[in-house]
Amino acid sequence: MHERLGLRLRFALFFAALAAGGVTALAVGLWLGHARAGGPFEGYLIAGLVSGIGVAGLAAWVGLLFDEHVARPILALAADLTTRARADIDAGIDETRARYLGALAPAANAIHDALAVTRAAQDRVVAERTAQINREKAMFEALLRDLAEGVVVATPDHRIMLYNRAAQGLLGDLGLDRSLTAFLRPEPLSHALDRMVARAARGEHEAEQFLAATACGERFLMVRVSPVGVEGQRAGYVMIFHDATEDLRAHAERDHLFNMLLDKVRRPTAALGALLDAVGDPDLSGDRRAGFLAMMGKEQSALADTVHEVAERHGAATARHWPMPAVASDDIFDALQARLPLPLNHKGRRHFIRCDGFAMTELLVRVIEGLAGQDTRGDFVLSAEAEGREVRLALGWCGPDVPDGKLDAWLEEPLSAGYGQYTGRDALEGHGTDLWSEPTETGHRLVLPLRAADAPDLTPADPRPEFYDFTLPPPATEGLAERPLSELRFVVFDTETTGLSPKGGDEIVQIAGVRIVNGRILRGEVFDTLVNPGRHIPASSTAIHGIDDARVRGAPDLIAAAQRFHDFCEGAVLVAHNAAFDMAFLRMKESRLRVMFDHPVLCTVLLSAGLYPHADDLTLDALAARFGVNLPEDHRHTALGDALATAEVFRHMLGEMEGAGLRTLGEALARSDEMHRIRRAQRY
Repeated sequence: MHERLGLRLRFALFFAALAAGGVTALAVGLWLGHARAGGPFEGYLIAGLVSGIGVAGLAAWVGLLFDEHVARPILALAADLTTRARADIDAGIDETRARYLGALAPAANAIHDALAVTRAAQDRVVAERTAQINREKAMFEALLRDLAEGVVVATPDHRIMLYNRAAQGLLGDLGLDRSLTAFLRPEPLSHALDRMVARAARGEHEAEQFLAATACGERFLMVRVSPVGVEGQRAGYVMIFHDATEDLRAHAERDHLFNMLLDKVRRPTAALGALLDAVGDPDLSGDRRAGFLAMMGKEQSALADTVHEVAERHGAATARHWPMPAVASDDIFDALQARLPLPLNHKGRRHFIRCDGFAMTELLVRVIEGLAGQDTRGDFVLSAEAEGREVRLALGWCGPDVPDGKLDAWLEEPLSAGYGQYTGRDALEGHGTDLWSEPTETGHRLVLPLRAADAPDLTPADPRPEFYDFTLPPPATEGLAERPLSELRFVVFDTETTGLSPKGGDEIVQIAGVRIVNGRILRGEVFDTLVNPGRHIPASSTAIHGIDDARVRGAPDLIAAAQRFHDFCEGAVLVAHNAAFDMAFLRMKESRLRVMFDHPVLCTVLLSAGLYPHADDLTLDALAARFGVNLPEDHRHTALGDALATAEVFRHMLGEMEGAGLRTLGEALARSDEMHRIRRAQRY
């Protein structure tokens, strides 16, 4: 029976028994005194009642002090030690509450320190033995992250185990353990995998290629898929792909232009042939001949217009199709200085242009070499000038102008062996531009206008690459409630609102979430958006989260934001601190949102109440302090900051729940429901 009684209850029963024993001993003493000495019974009774109440009160007072200074600190120390036994926590144990326990609190901290030293030693051994693996891992991550082509590795049931930035840019918000078929049309992929399996059965292990559309249908991808085998078993497949949308569009446009040219040229050509035959008739009168010549001029004009139109459209299509990254003008000038032996000065500030930097550099090298071939020209100066939506690269010099024939000759030369017969003139046409000479105050200059580009965002590399996990849990074979918590994916989220009453018309102004897969917080897979509530945000709410009407102006409304968040949460268990509050704002508006948030929901407040029944404070700050989670002050009361803090707390709680016997989602939900009923009963 003693195993079913808590420590505080046993101490309370001990002091109750002590009080009862004292009162009983006092009553027996008074009865014996009255039996021997006699006297009025009422006096003994009054003395007994007063003394009994005093003994009972004293026992209760001492018992409360004992509970406050001994029992509860012992339980707190036990909980802290248990937490550190189950989770790797660096923060020391707070000895303030256990100051009356003598050496017990320092002893608990000594155990914590010894455990930390042991873990540190283990970590050093593991780090030493895996140093080479980590170096190879870092090289692999850098290579994969910056690879120009999209790469995805998936399990046989299409769950994503790996992706890189290029894949995310092409397919959208990819996530580990999410289904690839949510981002890519599944039919071409399934057919290619079937062909790959059939070829593997014949002993052929080459990759399969296919064309597939993204799930939204906006892009077409050229995909190459290869099998992944481990010890003879098929473990998944690798997809490498690039965007073929522009290739297909350009191919279709070129076919259309060719067919249009044939169609529009065929009739004028036939007409011109017939008119030429007619004009060649020696018996044709002068008036008739003049009429035929006028008709020939009209047909020739129509033919010229057709050729000009097709040429313009073909040039635009070629310029759009050619790879044109944003290039800094300084980079082109530096490349010219490195390639050419003569001194080149450049002036003006840096501008970014959309061009093939190598082709433009080679073109200018050819031109400068030709100009410098004559000693009469010198003092070459490079500059870049913004003019509207263009940036004009200019090459000025002192000396005579360059004849048009010479310039054309330089432009007709092939640019590079790597480009084959691609000439400078081809490059100009591909960029939809031209190169010309004009006089200046001190000589002449060549002008090359190119399309302006925005300066690229130069962001540091992500120090926490979390775009792969080759140890995903196996496919689910049972219901979600029976699955272990360690095999589930979670979305830990938080909202900021205009107030505290969803029934009273308050609305969400920010929603953010972060995914946890395989026990890892995927900081690269976050959802964060401001939401336009369609109403005024009170100043009292702005004082808490810092979001005012100006910040949400132009933000998506709740319908658009919630639908995107619903997609982000696909197949996940939702987690929040005081989840009932956040879920109320979503579930009460489901009729408007046209999506159902019917996901399982776990609340860190209710779970912590079940794990730490003697804790006085279950706020997010208190739980963060318990687990040694640092909460930056500038991130508090922002949806993403609180979601990340809750995710850190929940990640530690997963180990605690397993140690407490809560291994499945159903068991965790049952404990949460139990705590909810207890807390609701305590309010009354």
